[in-house]
Amino acid sequence: MTNDAIGPEGSYFEAQEKERTQENEQKWNAVYPIFITFLYLMLGFSFHLWHPGWLVFMTIPLYYMKPKTTAERWLNPVMITLIFLVLGLFFGLWHPAWMLFLVIPVAAILQKNSTDTAKDADV
Repeated sequence: MTNDAIGPEGSYFEAQEKERTQENEQKWNAVYPIFITFLYLMLGFSFHLWHPGWLVFMTIPLYYMKPKTTAERWLNPVMITLIFLVLGLFFGLWHPAWMLFLVIPVAAILQKNSTDTAKDADV
């Protein structure tokens, strides 16, 4: 057992800290699309980056997905589409980048197999 600043597990202080964290997360959840819109407008008006700046809007669904693992974060279809667009728009790599879309079904199959294996282990 460690002596953390928030107290022992299940303590009043831990519950308070968890509640504060959840409140902050809920506030940020409400403000995130507004922040992204403000960021887009700043990129456009300040640096004239209207065209590539619209890519920041693709971070909105990524923010709300709340992936549990790194693989879920990087192998979901929205992230792969964002990576494809960045590679194409900024680096002109449309041709090799299209192969990233082949990762989507492979990741889905692997994820399905891992959940099936976990279910079999529980039985």
